[in-house]
This record gives sequence, C-alpha cells and structure tokens, in this order.
Amino acid sequence: MSVIRLVNDKVKLRKKLLKRFAVVATVSILLTAVFMTAAFWLLFSKQESSELKTLAYTISNIYNTDNISSVDDVIFDGDARITLIASDGTVLYDSESDAENMPNHADRPEFVEAIEKGSGSSSRMSATLNTNTCYYAVKTQDGNVLRVSKTYDSIVYVFIRTIPMIVCIVVVVFAICIILSRFATRKIIEPIENMSQNLENTPYEELEPIVKTINSQQKEIKKQVRKLQLERDKINTLIQNMSEGFILIDMDKNVLMSNNSANKLVGADVSKMEGKRLLEYSRNETVNECVDSAIKGTGMSGDITINGRVLQIITNPVYSNNKQNGVICIIIDVSEKKKAEKMRREFTANVTHELKTPLTSISGYAEIIASGLARPDDVQGFARRIHKESGRLLTLIGDIIKLSQLDETLSEEEYVSFDIAGVANEVAEDLRTNAEKHDVTISTETEKAVIKGNRNQFYELIYNLCDNAIRYNRPNGSVKITVQKTDKNCIIKVSDTGIGIPEKHHKRIFERFYRVDKSRSKETGGTGLGLAIVKHITERHGGSISVESGQDGTTFTVVF
Repeated sequence: MSVIRLVNDKVKLRKKLLKRFAVVATVSILLTAVFMTAAFWLLFSKQESSELKTLAYTISNIYNTDNISSVDDVIFDGDARITLIASDGTVLYDSESDAENMPNHADRPEFVEAIEKGSGSSSRMSATLNTNTCYYAVKTQDGNVLRVSKTYDSIVYVFIRTIPMIVCIVVVVFAICIILSRFATRKIIEPIENMSQNLENTPYEELEPIVKTINSQQKEIKKQVRKLQLERDKINTLIQNMSEGFILIDMDKNVLMSNNSANKLVGADVSKMEGKRLLEYSRNETVNECVDSAIKGTGMSGDITINGRVLQIITNPVYSNNKQNGVICIIIDVSEKKKAEKMRREFTANVTHELKTPLTSISGYAEIIASGLARPDDVQGFARRIHKESGRLLTLIGDIIKLSQLDETLSEEEYVSFDIAGVANEVAEDLRTNAEKHDVTISTETEKAVIKGNRNQFYELIYNLCDNAIRYNRPNGSVKITVQKTDKNCIIKVSDTGIGIPEKHHKRIFERFYRVDKSRSKETGGTGLGLAIVKHITERHGGSISVESGQDGTTFTVVF
C-alpha cells in the first residue's frame, strides 16, 4: 500500500515540497529583513549615542575654557541641538528655540542624572512624528547643565522606508529559491521514484523500514495472489468439466459466466454468451420465468425440451455481503432419467398385465373345479391348463428376477475367465431336446475364445437367443451357434431359418415386453423379456449387439 500511495501521489509530494520550500524561503527572507533592520537600527542608535556623548563633552570642554563666557561663543556646525540649563532647571539657552518661552527642565531624566552624577542620558519617542530623540547632558564647572540632543527616525519608520527594497530582495530571492527548490525537489523525488523499479537499493536510510515493510507485503500479496489463482483455476476447472450446464447471470440478466456443458445443452456459443443478455440466446418462457423468480430472491426449477432432450432448469439467487448480486442457473439433462421413469412405468404396467393374464386363467379354472361345475372329463383338461399357465407365470417371474439382478453392479468375484465356446456347446446340448420337439436341429461352429465375465450370464445370453430361434423357427428349420475369435474381439452369432423380424421392429425388439407378434408369442409361451435380458447382459459386459433379418431367417451378432 505504501508503494501504491507513493506512486499515485508523487506529483502531490513534489508540490508539497515546492510549497514548503517557498514558505520557508519567504518566512526566512521576511524574518531576516526584520531582524537585520532592527540590528542596523540598534547599531545606528548606539553609534549616534556615542557620537552625541563625544559631542556633549567636546562642547562642555569648550564651554569650561577660561576665555569662553557663554554658549553663544561656541562655534558648532552640525545638526545637533544644544541647550544650556541652569541648576534649577531654567533654560538659559537653546540653539533652536527661544529660551524664555521654554518650560522648566528640572524634571527631565537626563538633567536630573547630570546634576546627581555629572552626566546623564535618555531618549524619547514621538508617536506622532515617528521620530526618536536622544539626549546627553553634562554638568559644567559653573553648575549649569549642558545638554546635547539629536533626533532621528524610529525603527518603524526606517522599516517602512526599506519595504520597497525588501520587496525587491524578496522577489529576487524567492525566484532563486523556487529554482533551487525545484532542483532540490527533483533530486529528492527521483531516487524515491526509482524505488518502484528496484526496492533493493534504498536511497535514504529513513526509508529502509518502509522498504522492508513493502517487500514483506509484496511477498504476502504474491503468495495470496498465487493462492487465489490456484483456487480460481480449481473452480474454473470444476465448472468447465461439470456435466451440468452452469450459467452465472447478473441482476440485469446479463450472462457473466458459463461452461461448455451449457453450450451443448442450450445449443449456444458459450464464448459469445458471456457479457450479453440471456434473452439473446433463449426466449423460452420457462427459462425466463425461473430466472425472474431467482432475481426476485426465490429459487425455482422447471423442465424444458431443446433438440429433443428434456432439460431441468434450476435457478437460485446469489448473495454477497447479504446483498443479492446475481443468479446461478444450473441446467441438467434429465432425458435418460425421464426415459427410465417412463420405462419403469411401462414395465410396471406390463408386468401387472402379464402377471394378471395367467393368474386370471388359473383363478378361473380353479373356481370352476372348486364349484363342481366342471364335468369329470373336463377336470383333467382344466388341470393341464392350470399347469401351463402356472409354468408361464413361473417363467415370467424368473425373467423379472433376472432383470432386477442385472440392474445390480457386478462384483470382482463374479468376473472369471472362461472359454465362451464351451458355454455355447453346453447351451446347444441343453436345448437339443427342446429343438427336436419343435422339429428344429441345433448345431455349433466354435473356436476357443477365453473371455472374462460372469459365466452364468453368458450362458443366459446364448440360451435366450437360441430359445427364441427355436420358438420362432419353421418346421425342419435349423439353429446355428457360431463363436469366432479375432485379434481384439470375441464374436458370438446365433442364426436361424425362422420367420424373420420385419425391419421396422429392429429398434424395439430389445425393449421389455415388446413382441413382434403377440398372438404367436402367447402360443409359444414367450414372456417378452428374453431379448431385454440379452441386451442387459451385453451392455453390462461392455459389448454390443446387432440383428440382421430377412425371409430366410434371423442372425443375432454379439461382439465383446
């Protein structure tokens, strides 16, 4: 702070020094003039007093000479006034006035002192004439007192008379002082100004404590700046790498800051958003309503749809020192969440429907048998139907349990290395009897391919694909399981010669409870969850699945 104040006020400091030098010079000149005038006046008055004393004794000696009978006989050419006073104070003679008209001088200090001591002196000031008169009296041999006086200007009058000369001297000396003070000021200020470039070289010893304090403050400031920079970088990195959109808006709805996610979600150029009004990028009623609510001090949220994606807008006011100065707007892509919620609702509805159908059949047949309305010959048929629907119900429940288990994360213990070819051959062997019942042959063409994962789920994957291939095949049809190994991938193919799947259904066949032909699915006992389980297992192990279908059959390809 000291350096900043010094740099900002260097011109003021220069002016202050010049003013103070000027004041000191002026006061010094005036005081010098006054004191010198007084000193000269004192020296002058002393000299006049000495000369007056000498003159008084000179005239007295002449007066006391034997051949001098009166003061008139004394020849004196000068500006001094001579007065002869009798011992009783009567003026006997005065060189400038008529003695007869002059008052008695017995009370005059110089007269009294001369009578008593032989000589005396005094001085008197005339306020009206601004003059000062000095008197020196000497007692003569005949008992009279000879007084000599001289008048000269007072010190005030002398000073007034010298004012023009003093003013001239002040002007000249002041000009010289200004020039010298400018030079001196520059010499004083320049080293201080140079300190801003190099604080190590202190021009004046008195500044060393300040320089030490400044250096200490600079180190602390740099340390704090680095710390703030790191914190700012952390915050910026965090904000820029957020998956949620982040927009900071001021009270005038100007965009102060935004991140990359906001650009992707809103579909605007973030670099061009900052510093401009939010309305230039979004006139969505929900967005502006949320922002307006937050500006008024109340947080708000709402959903909007942009480019086919559902976005949740959350706005909250921002406060600093108990004063609101902006709004934070968070944008979250909730498309998958909404889709999952929709799927859960549909799944719940489908499960309810699928469970209700066999339960209704079982309940109806059981009620008929229990009421005794069934003929003895029909009981066995009803029992078979109850058994069939029960089996269908158990299969459905089993598939639902499998799907719920697939939603859980695999643990490390579940990942084991195994040969996928062995699993394929095991599935083919287990389904051979079922294939023969449907007049379908099942075969494998495999090569050893070791993979790491959950072996039971891979068995379930291949089993469901083969079970569907058998169920929807033609009489005398065939199912083939192929396992291939490449440098990077393991490829599993299940091909059949069945009725095929129309292309319009390819994108939806992996949805839960989705059936291409609902009537045929019920006849074959399908639950509509087999392919959904296959897709879950594939995605859980980081694989991909595709389907190719035509009039000659269908081929599912799974790549890991």
